[in-house]
Amino acid sequence: MSRILHWALILIVAGAPLPFAANRPWAWNLLAVAVAVLLVFWVVSALREPARVRMGWKHHGWATGLFCLTLLWTAIQTVGWTPASMHHPLWQDAAIALGQPLNGAIALDGARAGETIMRLLTYAGVFWLSLHLGREPRRARRMLIVIAAAGTAYAGYGLYSHLSGSNSIFWFERWAYQGSVTSTFVNRNSFATYAGLVIICIITLLFRPDEDIRSENPLSRRGIAEMLAGFATGGWYYLGALAVTGLALVLSHSRAGLAAAGLGMLVLLATQRIGKRISTRATLVYGGVAALAAALLIVLAGPNADGLDRSVDGERGALFAQSQEAIAERPLLGTGLGSYPDVFLTHRTAETRTLQDKAHSTYLEFAIEAGLPATILMVITIGGLGVICVMGARRRRRYGGYPASAAAATALVAAHSIVDFSLQIPAVSVTFAAILGVGIAQSWRRRSRDRRQLESPDSTDDD
Repeated sequence: MSRILHWALILIVAGAPLPFAANRPWAWNLLAVAVAVLLVFWVVSALREPARVRMGWKHHGWATGLFCLTLLWTAIQTVGWTPASMHHPLWQDAAIALGQPLNGAIALDGARAGETIMRLLTYAGVFWLSLHLGREPRRARRMLIVIAAAGTAYAGYGLYSHLSGSNSIFWFERWAYQGSVTSTFVNRNSFATYAGLVIICIITLLFRPDEDIRSENPLSRRGIAEMLAGFATGGWYYLGALAVTGLALVLSHSRAGLAAAGLGMLVLLATQRIGKRISTRATLVYGGVAALAAALLIVLAGPNADGLDRSVDGERGALFAQSQEAIAERPLLGTGLGSYPDVFLTHRTAETRTLQDKAHSTYLEFAIEAGLPATILMVITIGGLGVICVMGARRRRRYGGYPASAAAATALVAAHSIVDFSLQIPAVSVTFAAILGVGIAQSWRRRSRDRRQLESPDSTDDD
């Protein structure tokens, strides 16, 4: 059963970007149901074969506890039995306007809060399944291969749609970012984040994470011989995928996305060096090339790029200022998950000409809705998991590529979330959760008893 569950999880992760990045009510509801069904079957499988599908709580218990504590607070925000002094003032204003008492709450909109909590539980479910089902290295490799293959296919479709001038997403006419590659995503910045995650998977596979090797300086004789050997064993597949996905990322015209992807690649190289899977000279060469390429591409991204200067000094800068004001009003309690559109209307100024349903900063928006304490807990949870992946890459040389990729993915999404909302798009969060789950699963050495059970001839996972 564990093999079937893992393949089902892979199909869910690979298919999430297909229906407009799963960012439609019907799409993400279907995603939530599918993940919930897999979790039920995982429980059954865990009872039947615990050694194959369960990791010890000591490896993830603290993160699970902090996440559950955060989610518990967001649920408390929606109930009406909290003290009236904690309720949002707009409830009292509404009661006065309607001339009748209302059962208020901390959250402005309990229905939206419940919807957002369900999304977070879905992402956590993908992480949980990827963590427990990704203990076998071959399964971890399979996850990255499918993400890389699916991401390359989406990038190829985006390039075709853009270069052919079809200006559509499947049979739907595109209504935004018509001059940029967005593939099946509507927002180019979200697609850029997804493409960056795919590139990290491709580069990880190029470094052959299942083998105990050390990549040498590509300009040296040994480095050239190593690259030729890699091409002979199918490495050119990954180079082709890298070229397609990289071109799609550049033509997305997302400067923030390019910068975040560049940071992710640098973290990947640095983490590979920490795990002694790559020489110091190779790290400097690859890192220098990546930094120069990212800088050049950001400059040449084109006049339609989203411009970091415009993001800070223009309308988005005004959004950031309004968000900080909203946080200052209720720094501890928040306004409830999913309430940002209502908060925006109460703080809107002449500088924000268009209606916004996102704060264009995941950190600020979560702080507005959940409060600063809950935001700090969430940052510690995800950041702490990223640190564990760095330690795992150092601890495990043979399989250290998997935690290294998870650390790089964490750096990418953490950086881009400062100036955008890509993590609030289901396809991006699901892909990140799958990569992070595999990275954590491969961050720990298996005990000899567990290794014998996982690699026994009776295993049903025969690839």
